[in-house]
Amino acid sequence: MLTVKAWAKVNLTLEVLGKRGDGYHQVASVMQTIDLCDELRLAPSDQLMLSCNVASLETPDNLVLKAATLLKKQTGYSGGAEIYLNKAIPLASGLGGGSSDAAATLKALNRLWGLGLSPEELRALAADLGSDVPFFLQGGTALVEGWGEEVCPLRPLSQVYFVLLVPSLEIPRKTATLYGHMTPEGYTDGSASLRLRRSIEGGKRPNGKLLFNAFQEVAFDLFPSLAVYRRAMLEAGAGWVRLTGTGPALYTFAASSKKALALAQRLREGGYEPYVAAAVGPSEETGDSRPFV
Repeated sequence: MLTVKAWAKVNLTLEVLGKRGDGYHQVASVMQTIDLCDELRLAPSDQLMLSCNVASLETPDNLVLKAATLLKKQTGYSGGAEIYLNKAIPLASGLGGGSSDAAATLKALNRLWGLGLSPEELRALAADLGSDVPFFLQGGTALVEGWGEEVCPLRPLSQVYFVLLVPSLEIPRKTATLYGHMTPEGYTDGSASLRLRRSIEGGKRPNGKLLFNAFQEVAFDLFPSLAVYRRAMLEAGAGWVRLTGTGPALYTFAASSKKALALAQRLREGGYEPYVAAAVGPSEETGDSRPFV
């Protein structure tokens, strides 16, 4: 039995640079893994089988099964695996749970099946599964470019504690919907991500002024109820609030666990269900999320 964790992420910046000829959008994003996580347990088997604590995810469309099937096909491996997925990252939240699960599956099965694939070979497979999957093979702090396949590791983020709220919104075809409402006026040149990169490489703790998400204005226009959650975070003491990915998760961060926990407690007293999480480096294999529910 092999047990691995699949970390969530936040986008400290997310810029859309334009649309490419192949239909994909060119992006620039500084991303960070956090210790809110799913857990996968894998054991050798004759067939590929997936079970999950969320029954609706036990489908062939789950990225865990897609990753395992792709790996098996590309390597010619004849066996399989029984995989149990324990979901803790909120679904369709902008926190990257599905992509992280796929990356964790590739790494775990490479180990479990004794395939010996190199990081470069795993990255090539990850790029076929989704734009965030290559980042999750490594995690930590990174500048992600192209349509997600170009991942440049950065200096580890100075210690911060993230406080997150995940609005209970169901957004059909969320990513496609938000990209569909993105106009050329919303495109940027990548300078926000480069400014943040320079700050991080200089050993500075990022502040809200350096953080940017191209989808924030679009998301708040399409889903006005997001403003309620943002206002709750600001009233609880957050100095700023940002969207991660295409949302709807919102986050801020504090310089100490004490301040983050105090902010989360005020949100709980207001009837919300915040999460507190710390940044996770690329080599960390263990850790626990700290949801406040």
